[in-house]
Amino acid sequence: MYVTMTQRSDQGVADACVLCCLALLLLAVCAAPVSARGATISDIQPGDTIFVYEEGLDIAALQKTATGNPVTALRRFTDDDTTKGIVKELPVSDDRNFDVLDASVGSYTGLYYAYSQIDGLTGKTVYVRYPEVSIDAVLANPNHADRITGITIPDGTAIAVKVVSPFVGIDYIVGSTHASVDIVVTTPGGAELTTFGGANLADLPVTAQQFYTDDAGISSPIVLDRLEEGTYTLQAQWRSPQSFADSAQDSNVITFSVGDRIGVDVTATPTTTTTTPKTTIPPVTTARPTTVSTTPPVTASTVLPTTTAPPTTVPTTQASGTTLLPIIGMVSAILLFVRRK
Repeated sequence: MYVTMTQRSDQGVADACVLCCLALLLLAVCAAPVSARGATISDIQPGDTIFVYEEGLDIAALQKTATGNPVTALRRFTDDDTTKGIVKELPVSDDRNFDVLDASVGSYTGLYYAYSQIDGLTGKTVYVRYPEVSIDAVLANPNHADRITGITIPDGTAIAVKVVSPFVGIDYIVGSTHASVDIVVTTPGGAELTTFGGANLADLPVTAQQFYTDDAGISSPIVLDRLEEGTYTLQAQWRSPQSFADSAQDSNVITFSVGDRIGVDVTATPTTTTTTPKTTIPPVTTARPTTVSTTPPVTASTVLPTTTAPPTTVPTTQASGTTLLPIIGMVSAILLFVRRK
């Protein structure tokens, strides 16, 4: 009995050791830094996310493995189903030097299938997305859960900016290469600063889906103290890569109204603001004067013939009476002469 139990116990210990080793291996894999893409930021692998405005991408890894024929297009299908219709095609002239153009992608982001004119679909895919970033204002660590949007806070309050970039932070990174943003503060006088409230807000690394400006290794809390009265704005603007800085949409805007107390608000994104003036009001306004201006000529032309018509008939009647008087006189004179005879 003892021997049997000992053997079973030894087997249990061995099983436990194996499970522990597997658990440690799994933890090591999970803890290891995730590196998107290949050897360089431009080296795209199947399943990667590429971003609109990126330039010079090498997507040769999307070729059909058995043939190695070049990729000539990326195709997006209805419901991501290759048996359904193509909703968008991005032409690829050189699969080792591919630019992701805004004009080509438009609103058709999502899963794209690699296609070759020789092989057809290669069976490999990539995701195409726009680089996005948004910000919010919160209290400084350890109170990041407390948003300060829409409230007033006293002078001397320490705050932080929460930066959210859901895809760039995990899909645009290889080794030390990553995207970055500047938090630009515009003062009431119009000056643009990247140092504000004792914090350096320039060139902040976007290496996570979400981070705070007072995180360790990022910057420090922003202390809102002894500020000039007026309105301040904060916005995250792309700094790198250069193609994002040149063309990608920057974040929404946080507004500070500084007086006796400090009021904080988050405005709409620039995209919403720029589309507001595009209305159809001007055409409607110009149409109304056109209708009014045409009315007076019609009325005038109608009245004129009515007023001139009566004088035309009166002279005709008078002329007829004047012509008959001499004839009547002559007839009367002849009758008197005959009677005398």
